[in-house]
Amino acid sequence: MSIPYNITIFVGGNAKRFRNTMWLLISCFILFGAKALNAETTTFQKCCPKKLNLIKVVVVNNDTKEVNFKCLESDVEATYNISNRHFPLILDEDIEVKYGMPQDCDLQLLPIPTIKDVDTMKENSICYDRLVANISNEEQKHIIPKIVALQCIKEQTETEVRDAKISLVKIRKCCPKGQNYDIEYHLCRKNLENDDEEWIATQIENSKNSNYIYEIELGLHCKLSEYAVELTNEKFMFRLDGSMLNIESRYGASNSSSFHNEWCIDRDIHDPDKQMIARVCTKNCSNYDAFCLRKCCPVGQHFKPWSCGFRSRCVPNTDESALFDLSPFLPPLKNLSKLDTYGIRSSLDCPQSRMALNISSRADHHELTMEGNLKWALGVTVNYCLETFDFRHCNADVLVSGVTCYEPLEDKNYKLSFVLMTISSVCLALTLVVYCALPELRNQHGRTLICHLCTMLLAFGCLARVQYAYIPDNGTCTLLAYGIYFGFVAAFAWLNVMCFDIWWTFGNVRSVRPLRKANAERKRFIWYSVYAWSSSILLTLITFLFDKYPVSPYLDSNMGITRCWFGTMQNDKDDWPHYIFFVIPMGIVTCINFVLWVLTARHCARVKSEVHRLQAGSMGERMKRRFRVDRAKYLLTGKLWVVMGAGWICELLSTVAGEPKWLWDIVDLYNQLQGVLIFIILIFKPKLYYLARKRLGLERPDAQNNGTSSSGRTSSTLLSRSISADERISTRVSVPNNAKKK
Repeated sequence: MSIPYNITIFVGGNAKRFRNTMWLLISCFILFGAKALNAETTTFQKCCPKKLNLIKVVVVNNDTKEVNFKCLESDVEATYNISNRHFPLILDEDIEVKYGMPQDCDLQLLPIPTIKDVDTMKENSICYDRLVANISNEEQKHIIPKIVALQCIKEQTETEVRDAKISLVKIRKCCPKGQNYDIEYHLCRKNLENDDEEWIATQIENSKNSNYIYEIELGLHCKLSEYAVELTNEKFMFRLDGSMLNIESRYGASNSSSFHNEWCIDRDIHDPDKQMIARVCTKNCSNYDAFCLRKCCPVGQHFKPWSCGFRSRCVPNTDESALFDLSPFLPPLKNLSKLDTYGIRSSLDCPQSRMALNISSRADHHELTMEGNLKWALGVTVNYCLETFDFRHCNADVLVSGVTCYEPLEDKNYKLSFVLMTISSVCLALTLVVYCALPELRNQHGRTLICHLCTMLLAFGCLARVQYAYIPDNGTCTLLAYGIYFGFVAAFAWLNVMCFDIWWTFGNVRSVRPLRKANAERKRFIWYSVYAWSSSILLTLITFLFDKYPVSPYLDSNMGITRCWFGTMQNDKDDWPHYIFFVIPMGIVTCINFVLWVLTARHCARVKSEVHRLQAGSMGERMKRRFRVDRAKYLLTGKLWVVMGAGWICELLSTVAGEPKWLWDIVDLYNQLQGVLIFIILIFKPKLYYLARKRLGLERPDAQNNGTSSSGRTSSTLLSRSISADERISTRVSVPNNAKKK
């Protein structure tokens, strides 16, 4: 009896509080129970069975048009040769789903941008699904998957709509159905398990949303100025909230952020059970401590060259041999902690043209900086992209290499350079025509001058083409580069011949020998030609062989690779080929010419005194006439040396100092107008005017007779003035500067 007594005492002491609590519980139970009884179950009418999509089939026969709607089952796939590669609608577990299309009525298609008010009063009068294909007379038309409604036409006016209880949520999957994302090579790869729908359903269940219909969209489309940053659930936490993706760092390194449409999720192909990946669009990679870089083609594509050069187009990956492998660029960045999070930005928009770099060439060496920029021979640039080049059709390897924008120097007007060099080329051509047309000018000195003009015309012609516009073909660019090189090397060689010839002439004059005979001059010209042409060809051939079969980076000229000249950047530590094959040899020739010119000046002074001593008699007159001719040749050869030597000296100085800019603008203008200067020196002469009139038969016979005695001197004098327009073809001048375009 003591136990009931104790209970009675307890209850008695708290009777009022207990009764209030019980009444409260009863009231809540009654309230929620009534609400539950009055609540309506959320239902959704899906046109096709679970995991199937909808297609539209149209058959047109004469004037009749039959429209049918079918579910994309295996037999339908085989009939219309289409595949069910699109994800179906995924429904929340709390939604009651009914399957099937309205029966015994004509159906009409009602496209709807979002699912709203989908719960209707009339059962089976309307259904919803995802339309993924449109078949017209057994031909598939392109259609973007979209949510549509099928409704009975006769029921349309009778449909009464209630308040919406279901909302549409769009989830973006990074890769197509049956594929997962590879964060190592940054592309989608095939997943043999093909259980994507179950995985997506799991993610939806974890988000704890209700009354949602989920539409799966594929891929990620960021703006051109945004990077697609690849985040993993090892460093970040992901949570779906409807169409929003919320991201929060596990280590507090960055603030939480939310994305509405600019995101996608997927599994890591290397660890699909544990590793989840989210790709998000952002302009600021530092928010996620990511290493961002540029890729030329979209994800899942690579470059396929048109031929065996670097001119390429983007094509889809068909196998796993053309992967976007960044390992060659990673060694300089091995100490960078953020290499486990990448950001990829596709495409490269260049204002003029793009230039591919050959990663296997030392002259094209490039690497990534800590900031994600590209460092190459011309400095550091943000205007670049990396891509996989597939050269297997050329019996070569697959390589990942860089592409940059062609950026002309701000202080270089290439159009103006092209115009000036074209004018110089025309003047050289006119000078050459005049000297070839007048027999009086074709003596030995004239023949050497004609050869010199030919080489200068070759160099300036190729140089003008290089300055005109970008040359996309590597073969053409290389050919023009060697044309410029050979032209200037041969021009220096023939100038050396002229300096030697005038030195030899005055050396013989001092012994008071008779005037040279034609046979002796012809023989000497043959030896001159052997020296000039063979030395030029030999030096060009050596340069070509070391370029084609490199044995050392110091001898690899890389002609036409990055530009239509030597491939190295002027003043760069790797600019040795330019010095070895051009600057130093031409400097030696220029110095030899200077020595010969000085020695000739000494001989000229001695000959002059000897001529004065022998002025009396016929021998003295002959010697005096010869001395005048040779002295004129000497003076003009000196002018030629000044022109060629000044170009080479400026070339050398420009490799040491690039300032002041205005001085080098004047030097460039001088080099570009050398052809015009040669034309003025050699053509604008009264005696040449007389010879031209004589050739055309416009001179009177007596005038011709009076001019006969001086014709030899005239030809000799005018002739020798033809000179090198040896443009400084280093990077500083026109050649390399424009040649950099490729």
